[in-house]
Amino acid sequence: MVKILGAVMTGFACGYLGFKISYAMKIRAESLNNIITSLEMLESEINFSMNKLKQAFMRVDKCGLFKFAAENMDEKGVKTAWTNAVNECSTKLSLKDADKDILMTLGKNIGRTDTDDQIKNIKYIKSIIAEQEKQAQSEYSRFGKMYRNGGVLVGLLIVIMLI
Repeated sequence: MVKILGAVMTGFACGYLGFKISYAMKIRAESLNNIITSLEMLESEINFSMNKLKQAFMRVDKCGLFKFAAENMDEKGVKTAWTNAVNECSTKLSLKDADKDILMTLGKNIGRTDTDDQIKNIKYIKSIIAEQEKQAQSEYSRFGKMYRNGGVLVGLLIVIMLI
């Protein structure tokens, strides 16, 4: 009885792990898409409305990243608030280290230069993140189903071996 219970729990754990990895891949692609949308809105905010950076961040937030940075901007400064926001939100958004590095680059320059340079920097970062998003979508479409099915199948294999 204990052997069967252990086998069933192992099977469920493997299946859960496969679904969790697949879900993280999906979340990453969606998060990168939301970041691109937020950057487009930030570009418009900087170019046309001339709001303070904190207000612009609050208005453009689509994924929690910009809001987190805006909430900490007064006490820590723009660069530190952005770095903390990227580090804090990267797990929730399922970002890879390459994604984080790209976003950190944005934080180094935002709010330090004139409007034209900020817009150029945002466009540059947006184009790089768009490539990352295409890659994430491709990975999810190729490997998402494999991880889901693979987790379940590995779980079944272990269950069969244990019984």
